[in-house]
Amino acid sequence: MRRIEPAYPDLFPVTHVLRPGYLPGPRVSLDPIKLGVVWEDAPVRILPAEGSVPREPVRTIVFARVAAERREILHHLLESGSSALLVLDDPGITPSDLGIDPGDDDLRVTALLPTLPYPLSDGLVLPEAWSGTLWGAVLGLFPFPGARAEVERRIEKLKTAGGRFAVAAPLLLTPKDRHRILDGCEGTGVEEELENALFHADVSRGLHALERRAGVMLHGVGMDPFLPCLVPRGHDPNAVRTAAVLRLWARRLDQCHEESSWGWRLRRAATALDRLSTDPATLAIEDNLRIIPGFDPWVESFTRALWYGGEPLESAWRLWSGLDGEPDEQTFLGDQ
Repeated sequence: MRRIEPAYPDLFPVTHVLRPGYLPGPRVSLDPIKLGVVWEDAPVRILPAEGSVPREPVRTIVFARVAAERREILHHLLESGSSALLVLDDPGITPSDLGIDPGDDDLRVTALLPTLPYPLSDGLVLPEAWSGTLWGAVLGLFPFPGARAEVERRIEKLKTAGGRFAVAAPLLLTPKDRHRILDGCEGTGVEEELENALFHADVSRGLHALERRAGVMLHGVGMDPFLPCLVPRGHDPNAVRTAAVLRLWARRLDQCHEESSWGWRLRRAATALDRLSTDPATLAIEDNLRIIPGFDPWVESFTRALWYGGEPLESAWRLWSGLDGEPDEQTFLGDQ
């Protein structure tokens, strides 16, 4: 195990990875830690001779191809009370290959399907073998030609297949990645459009538009736009879930307000919630949310709005989504 800092900690609140992380496979894949592309000819990573897990329960990201080779470390990790975000980097690996029982109520494993957009991917391969577990996807976003329609189709397909969540995250492509993508599409007839998207268009604006469109659609179909269930032993599920939504909205407020954003206040409160062993909703009923570090009056009102609807969430949603109408804000956390 080693500590990590994900490229998007607001979207992936994991702290450790089961070494060595990703292993290159027979096709291009997505690394959710760096939100980058892993090419087929990436350097081969060697599995450590020995492994250990932290004494305290942690949130860990585990790649399925590594877990298949290090089952004993994965089981030790789960037995110690940690939660695992299992990246399905090989669609052929099943729960039985990892010694996992999908029906275990105390499993603490969340399956994550990494998805890349065209032209890096030929389509969406659904994890049918993992249908009995809590699973979802990370949608690697980039404003390629036709990206918006592709995102919409994939969200609909994930919802139909039983996906509980989808995290929409911008891809971080290096200049070498971009040239390689363009070279790989030579002769397809889309080179001119692709070159404009990769090198000349306003990429940041396109990424923001895609992330916003994905968020609006996920809300419409009833899927979580965040990781809903990375709950180490001893932590309260509703506290962890609320912290995840606060971090998501911290990111969205930063996108709306930039330097004047109050997103840092939501992150501070989320950090305190992460280790809470009691349900914050109970504290709210008792009017005691203020005892949690970082819960000033504005953060408390924002959190109550996440649970029950109302301001200031409705205004923040209308601003971030760009929608003129007032969507049904009966909570991003589900019925309380």
